[in-house]
Amino acid sequence: METILMFVGTSILGLIGYLIMSAFVKAPGKLLQQKFALLTKDTNGTIAGKSLAEIVKVCGNPSSVSPMGNGTTLRQWMSTGYHLALLFDENDICLGISSETSV
Repeated sequence: METILMFVGTSILGLIGYLIMSAFVKAPGKLLQQKFALLTKDTNGTIAGKSLAEIVKVCGNPSSVSPMGNGTTLRQWMSTGYHLALLFDENDICLGISSETSV
């Protein structure tokens, strides 16, 4: 009986530890996702048409910038648990979301 209680107690503590660690690890991604949501609050969730300067002011600099040809760039914001890739035209105006992943 004592072995079963020790197993159950250890399992519960392990689960609690996992949930706490998972929350801490994903916190930066959740914060970044919330910043993008705040940025698009006035446009019903639409980011197309926003300037790069507007986005950087709220969400910070992109983690990655890749030329796509014809003056278009792919800019990516990445944080643990969240990734957003946006396409921009030659004037640094957002054309829309290329991909978004939230874990």
